[in-house]
Amino acid sequence: MRNRSPILKDERAFQHYSRLIVLGIKQDLLVSLGEVAEVLCTTPRHCRTLLQSLQQREWLNWTPKSGRNQRSILHLNFSPNEIQTSRARLLIEKGNYENALELLEGDQNQFSSLLQQTSGALIREGQLHIQLTYQRIFSQLLPHKPLRNSERFLVRQVYACLTACDRNGVVKPQLAHHWQQSADATKWRFYIRPQLRFHSNSLIDAELICDLFTNLCVLPEYEKELAHVRNISASHQCVTFELSTSDQGFAALLSDLRYSIQPARQIGNASGINVDGCGPFRMVEQSDKRVRLQAFDHYFSTRSLTDSVTIWQFDHTPSERIQFGRTNTDNPHQIIESHTSEAASTQTRIENGCLYLVFNMNNGQTPLTHAQRKYLSKTLSPELVLQEEGLSELLLASIPAHSLLPDWTKVRPQAAEETSLPAQLDIAVYDHLVILDCARVLSDKLNQMGVESRVNVYSFSELHERAQRNELSEGLVIASLITDDNLPISMFRWFCSNSILHQGLPDEAKHWINAELAVLRGQYEAGDYLKILESLATTMLYENWIAPLFHHRQTLKWLGVLQGVSMTDWSWPDFKNVWTDD
Repeated sequence: MRNRSPILKDERAFQHYSRLIVLGIKQDLLVSLGEVAEVLCTTPRHCRTLLQSLQQREWLNWTPKSGRNQRSILHLNFSPNEIQTSRARLLIEKGNYENALELLEGDQNQFSSLLQQTSGALIREGQLHIQLTYQRIFSQLLPHKPLRNSERFLVRQVYACLTACDRNGVVKPQLAHHWQQSADATKWRFYIRPQLRFHSNSLIDAELICDLFTNLCVLPEYEKELAHVRNISASHQCVTFELSTSDQGFAALLSDLRYSIQPARQIGNASGINVDGCGPFRMVEQSDKRVRLQAFDHYFSTRSLTDSVTIWQFDHTPSERIQFGRTNTDNPHQIIESHTSEAASTQTRIENGCLYLVFNMNNGQTPLTHAQRKYLSKTLSPELVLQEEGLSELLLASIPAHSLLPDWTKVRPQAAEETSLPAQLDIAVYDHLVILDCARVLSDKLNQMGVESRVNVYSFSELHERAQRNELSEGLVIASLITDDNLPISMFRWFCSNSILHQGLPDEAKHWINAELAVLRGQYEAGDYLKILESLATTMLYENWIAPLFHHRQTLKWLGVLQGVSMTDWSWPDFKNVWTDD
């Protein structure tokens, strides 16, 4: 009842205010106390008390005049809808979401708008809470499943790995505090920290980690990466991996979010479960409405400065930037978007990775020749896409890509003579605004060239599953190269295991890449991966097996009152280190 009492008082006050609307709003009204009392159906004495209460809420201004039958000045400041919106906004800021939605009579659009306006950091009962909105529903956060960019960010919040690796290939401890390798890098031993716990409070020990990796080894998605793992054993607080071939970067490989430590039972039970992780935040709720995270007090490393995070999910058109900041609340009835504030701060950069076009050489039809791929790479260029009208804001914020990473050697499409093309070239994509825009433009261009072309749209998981089974029958595929905070390993894994890439490559290309990656593993540590992989990428572009399309421009905006806000590799704010001095 303690939480309901102020709400009930506000409701009674609103009922009184609503009766006054018949007098007129947003204008000075000359009325006597008796006339107001008559409208409120009460005595003049009680009327005076009600007017004082409404004035304290700043809903109205009442300037009484002394003397019998003197007309006072009454000014009603807001319409009933404005009052209800303001009340709902205050309830949202206090975390009373259900009451706010009830007050709005279930209006999801208005509720969504208020959530966006109040996004940012709030202090509730001495704890820091972050509230954000997002434009789609997240898939389940299981590290061993194909995941889109934002889910990968959330996986990093919910899970931890044995090791961490930065963009320079420097490997650091996480759940393993130390590791050793044999001279030929075929035997790796990882020493696990004592008393580690999952969010469910179950123990994390060497036996559990051994069981987890044994399960991962048999999954098709891990087959190439772990094909050289001959044996995994556990003793005391140590996990030992015995490899059939040398792997100088094995400790770095285990930093990838796909090797996040989770209970082995989650591998075989991929639906209908509450995910159990061991990262800085535990999952409190994941539904089709919101994701709620709570700081995990027993995280092995530094405890998060943020106590909780709520991300509301709505079906809205995506924006190219993430807004992260409170709106102006000096006047609770005045709605000011955070991106219009002069105090707003901004970080922006070009993402690693890109959208790219795959020439599918294994679609069950006659493969495209090198001359055809070369001609299409030139004709279906990213510059061509940007010339079209009606493109999404996200695509217009992107820049043409001429390599897989923005700082790699740019390989521009070579001049190519016009050549005959197949009668039909369909395009496979997953449901992503920018990719759909690209596919529409490229398909229209092919149709204009006399090539019948349709766009077949799959879900993200279905596209990857079909590629894993070599069942993509489309001649062209538009996909996304996503990198994480461990850039060298992200790129290595894409070359090694990406199912869409390998569905499209001809057999000789796959054999060549596998041989090059085997040499890379045996001779180089993670810090040297990128320069070797850049050479592979350049060859692939010259051979026109793939064609880069766009790098996305990432933008993060927040109000200056927040401290410690920084953009992660996924363009999301770094939840763990956000704080405020309010």
